[in-house]
Amino acid sequence: MKDTLVFDLKDLRHEDFKAYEALVPPAPLGLNYEEVEFTHPLSCAVRLFRHGDDNVYVTADIETKILVECGRCIIPFEVDLSTTLELLFSVGSESPEEIEADERYYDGETLDISEDVRQVLVLEIPAWPLCSETCEGLCPQCGVELNISTCSCEPTDEAPASTSNPFSVLSKMLEKS
Repeated sequence: MKDTLVFDLKDLRHEDFKAYEALVPPAPLGLNYEEVEFTHPLSCAVRLFRHGDDNVYVTADIETKILVECGRCIIPFEVDLSTTLELLFSVGSESPEEIEADERYYDGETLDISEDVRQVLVLEIPAWPLCSETCEGLCPQCGVELNISTCSCEPTDEAPASTSNPFSVLSKMLEKS
């Protein structure tokens, strides 16, 4: 089992296919975010296929777990992330201006998919995570968690003064007209 996403391609010269299992810590990939904590190493099943003389087709199934705060009740909860990566690498020394967005190049000896894995995982992080679809969130007046208990606050249509929306006056203008 590997602990990196860097692959030596010497063996692939004599074979058409290689499969690897990797358990990679998130820190070396730059997966350090304020809002998200990667709580488990990345479990990766990586397959390398020789495609022609110098091209390598890569597929990878990546799984991990993250800890995020619910967007309604701010209670931390764990989310399973799972994604697939498919890329074609070519040997090349193209200058950065000549490389197109979907092209990947390697030096002919080693192949590093770390940055590609980091990018696909970042895209999988939920933008507005919810601990459940039925999460009641927090009371906007007293702050009690409504999933656990109820409060005696009277429901209002207006936001509390500390978080009032500067556009709330527009709805009042519509009522008048």
